[in-house]
Amino acid sequence: MHSSDAAVRRRILLVGPLPPPSHGVAVLTRTLLESPLARRFELLHLDTADRRGVANIGRLDVGNVWLAGLHGARFLALLARQQIDMVYLPLSKNTLGFLRDSLFLVPALARGTRVVVHLHGSGFDQFVASAPAAVRALVRLLLRQTTVAIVLGEALKPMLRGMIPDSRIVVVPNGVPDLRGVAAYARPQDGPMRILFLGNLLPSKGYVELLEAVQALLDEGHDIAVTFAGSVVDSGVHRHALATVRYGEDRILFAGPVDAETKAALLRQADLLVLPSDDEAQPLVILEAMAAGLPVVSTRRGAIPETVVDGETGVLIDKRDAAALADVLRELGSRPEYRSALGTAARERYLACYTVDQWSDRMAAVFNAALEVSS
Repeated sequence: MHSSDAAVRRRILLVGPLPPPSHGVAVLTRTLLESPLARRFELLHLDTADRRGVANIGRLDVGNVWLAGLHGARFLALLARQQIDMVYLPLSKNTLGFLRDSLFLVPALARGTRVVVHLHGSGFDQFVASAPAAVRALVRLLLRQTTVAIVLGEALKPMLRGMIPDSRIVVVPNGVPDLRGVAAYARPQDGPMRILFLGNLLPSKGYVELLEAVQALLDEGHDIAVTFAGSVVDSGVHRHALATVRYGEDRILFAGPVDAETKAALLRQADLLVLPSDDEAQPLVILEAMAAGLPVVSTRRGAIPETVVDGETGVLIDKRDAAALADVLRELGSRPEYRSALGTAARERYLACYTVDQWSDRMAAVFNAALEVSS
């Protein structure tokens, strides 16, 4: 029985980066390869990572052109040497990235191979609308031929309308590994309210506004502290942000990029996660915080309102705004019991909706359905 099952496993070629550097798509590619999907399908992988760092993503330089050509050649070799039943590809939402993606899409579609594309972000429609006419035409031509497109929430389905029929757009929320031991950790009730920001230090992530909000509350005498954990992407913005810091590292700490062990330690020590971003779909750090039993303060962007239940598992604001953040943090700091209840509910929602096993089951259902479509 088991040998027969193994013999008929369909072969899927996963295209996508692995860490380092660590960012959402790379982490999800690794999670996919390590998930129970590997027992249901024969997974091949083409690693498209640029080890030079996050800042190089989407840039036009000799290194990126060379890497794109190298990855395209490796993809063609895999198609030629292996019997590939389906190709899985996370889509870029900028012109250079999509042109690189076309090096995978064109040969796979020309060969008649089923293709599942995955949009890990938001704003794909805005990219298409602002792209040159030739790129817009290429996007529509290629996406029209794909088998299935995955988005992270119902709110994100409209960004593909007119490019792919609604019947071929499916919603699969992200899943993250359970942080064993973190959720059960007894957080100390004394000391400052500990705020955690996890993610690359991009201006669009709202870390500057969080810094301003924290400094305002510290000026008012509130007992809070914040740790920013992530890589600096815009050095000019970061230098300006550092120049405004008025408090020592016991209150405002920039920890830099962190590994998995350090991230778990930070989640153990934190009282809440804050991610006031204005360009998100469904951030993995929000799910990791929920797994750790932390309330989440974030913005109403992408699929975040479908993930964080405002007033039940966290608090949402309309946009990244220092004054609005300060108001929320002021209230949470004065109501520790409410904060704790939000964290407990966040953990329960994670277990009900966002574990890796649940994500793997949803992805397997999409893959199986795509493989059943007539080529």
